[in-house]
Amino acid sequence: MASPTCARLNGGMHKPPAVRVSLGPSRRACLGVAALAAATVSILVMLPIHPLMVVLSVIGVACWAGNRMWVLGLRRAPRAIRELRVESDRTVVATLVSGEVLKGHVQEASYVGAIVTTLTWRSKGALCARSVLILPDMLPAEDFRRLRVLLRYGRSDDTAGTPASQA
Repeated sequence: MASPTCARLNGGMHKPPAVRVSLGPSRRACLGVAALAAATVSILVMLPIHPLMVVLSVIGVACWAGNRMWVLGLRRAPRAIRELRVESDRTVVATLVSGEVLKGHVQEASYVGAIVTTLTWRSKGALCARSVLILPDMLPAEDFRRLRVLLRYGRSDDTAGTPASQA
């Protein structure tokens, strides 16, 4: 292994390799959506509104929950992300279930945690950013760890200077 002096003489440290992950179905996402829907329905039935409005609202919540489970939990919708590749310069390449490939850049709104990671990115030419919920049961543990490390410590070429010390 080269010493830090050699690394400085050779132009700095090497960039970490890109992380490529395939996102699979998630029981946690399905359970989370179901819990949110159940909590919403329990609040709706306690509201002092016409019973017909309650029924229509419950149907709306059930449709929302089914759609979110289809997209987030089961990853079967055409616009669901099947595969992600994140480069060390925070470039994102997302492959959708439909086969479409989108390229973009990681946004600062991304969150990296031990249980939940949200990758917020904006594809080139898009008006709005997209967010991808990534849970530990969507991919192998080592891939989840590598993705979190790259998202937390990967840097854009736009940000100059050395990273802050973690000591």
